[in-house]
Amino acid sequence: MTPEEYNRIIDALDELDGRAPAELNGGIATFSGDGTTTSFQIPHGLSTTPTIALVGKAISGLPDIDYWEVDTTYIIVHFKSPPSSGTDNIKLWWLAIRL
Repeated sequence: MTPEEYNRIIDALDELDGRAPAELNGGIATFSGDGTTTSFQIPHGLSTTPTIALVGKAISGLPDIDYWEVDTTYIIVHFKSPPSSGTDNIKLWWLAIRL
């Protein structure tokens, strides 16, 4: 391998490393509905506000998600209508990334 080839490989690895997330966390959040609450807070566990946060329904039968927002501690998920009452009847998958 020539020094030029070696340098190109190192430069490519440096570029990939620069794209890697500084922090990443995700999982399944479970809540119990009460028939009136439309917002639920998922603690994301990152050191500060995520750059990217994704949320989705992990079970069928839930109302549509209207939107979600993030802060330094939580991903706050807002449903268009309240999920029904039940124990552990709300399951959401989530992913938080800080670049």
